[in-house]
Amino acid sequence: MDNEIKASANKASANTVDDSVSTKTIPLKNVLDQSEEIKENMEAAAEQLGSVNAVLTNDGKVTPPFPTIEQVIAQNEEAEKKVVKAAEDLHQVNNELTKQVTERIDIESELRQTKQDLFKVRTDLSKSQAKEKDALYIALHDPLTGLPNRLLLEQRLEHGLIQSKRHGWKLALMFIDLDKFKNINDSYGHDIGDQVLLTVAKRLQDFVRGEDIMSRWGGDEFSCVLLDIKLEDEVINLAKKMVARISEDCDFDGTIVSVSATIGIAICPRDGETADILFKKVDRAMYRSKGTSENVMLFDESILDAPDME
Repeated sequence: MDNEIKASANKASANTVDDSVSTKTIPLKNVLDQSEEIKENMEAAAEQLGSVNAVLTNDGKVTPPFPTIEQVIAQNEEAEKKVVKAAEDLHQVNNELTKQVTERIDIESELRQTKQDLFKVRTDLSKSQAKEKDALYIALHDPLTGLPNRLLLEQRLEHGLIQSKRHGWKLALMFIDLDKFKNINDSYGHDIGDQVLLTVAKRLQDFVRGEDIMSRWGGDEFSCVLLDIKLEDEVINLAKKMVARISEDCDFDGTIVSVSATIGIAICPRDGETADILFKKVDRAMYRSKGTSENVMLFDESILDAPDME
């Protein structure tokens, strides 16, 4: 029995000493395993201490050979030391366990904060992208009518000319001018004048296809690009329909306003293959039309020598 007590006590001591070394650097799983092992060793040492105490109290369960009283006392003291040491090691391991658990709680808190920060960054980025999109829309559209402005039309025209050359398409450029629009502003005021411009913009927009573009060029002028046209007569007929639709009376809460329009037309590649040339010729055709009974005029070289009339 003396040998068993010593062997068990020595084993508990060796395990607790070895397992308590460098607990600050061991993984959390190992700390948990070590804590359980120390508990088991402490329970074993306590059981051995109970055996010694049984001898000292003459417990009838103790079987010979019986150790001397000196041996029992020595074994009792040694077993108690092992129990105390195991308890101290267990306390140290539990402290390390508490520390690591606390560290992991801190890490989880930091991760949650990081997620919140990332969400805020994504939200800010989405807002920034929305603002950028809004700013781009404002830069390329007329604030009154919502139609594409001159800048966007010029960009689309350049792209259309490239496509026209690549695919062998015809392209039409229209210039639409409201006749004597200043008289409307003078007679009815600028609020009614703006309402007329909005009404004309909506009417013109109804005539263009998705791939075409109708824009407000500025003031009382509009411009239109028609892609992949087949026949020039179809463009002229479309322009006449536009003039007729624009000329329909506008009723603003009982205030009836009449407006007319003149349209000049230039065709690519017949009249030119660059934006500058087409703009010059369509402008010439539109102003030349104002001096005739026709509200629509397709550019022709013969009108270059004619004087401007309005």
